[in-house]
Amino acid sequence: MKNKIITIVTPTYNRADKLSLLFESLCQQSCKDFEWLCIDDGSSDNTEELVGQFIQKMSSLEEGFPIKYIYKKNGGKHSALNVAFKEVQTELLFIVDSDDVLIKDAIALIISDWKNITNKESLCGIGYLRGYSNTERIGDAYSGDYIISNFI
Repeated sequence: MKNKIITIVTPTYNRADKLSLLFESLCQQSCKDFEWLCIDDGSSDNTEELVGQFIQKMSSLEEGFPIKYIYKKNGGKHSALNVAFKEVQTELLFIVDSDDVLIKDAIALIISDWKNITNKESLCGIGYLRGYSNTERIGDAYSGDYIISNFI
């Protein structure tokens, strides 16, 4: 996977029934400047087969996005993320759980925000709301700055 700015990392375990909704939300992104890294934490359902179908579908599209699938022995979400952290080659990493979906301009918004940050050296992360239900926001908007400048 190369030449993209964001890697979307999805750790998953027996969530084949949820992954299609996430995949469809990725297909609907207005900006395709991302790759999807799916870390299967030892699933016993048809996760591998399903992600294989996603990969096939993307390879047949002109404006698709790259997908990488890694299977590992079950060890928990944290161990799946550790595998992902060793694999990511892009400038940005975005963890999206297997039961989440993204709004259509999520990637475009992240890239726009990233380009507008001038002091990247002290940046720890950017926080966003987790999602929307229909058109309603889940959770409350941040009262202050959404830029997380340090761990303190």
